[in-house]
Amino acid sequence: MLKLEELRKTVKCEVFVQEEMAKHDIRKVEGVADILIKPSGKKELKKVLHLLRDSRYPHVVINRKGRVLFPDNRYHGAVIVMD
Repeated sequence: MLKLEELRKTVKCEVFVQEEMAKHDIRKVEGVADILIKPSGKKELKKVLHLLRDSRYPHVVINRKGRVLFPDNRYHGAVIVMD
């Protein structure tokens, strides 16, 4: 199980819960993410991915220019946004 406290302590990132992706200038993507994570760099991204894989938490990585379609305008899992 993913523990947000552990994520916040071990990774330099911003973490948002039940967050509208449009608030983060993500083009062509609409919907709400259960968890939205913005790591500070590639090294931090590796840490986030490791934690998510270990916890078996569903996730997807997108950039701000990407086009991703989510069923029912919702992604049940973590969305990681990279610049």
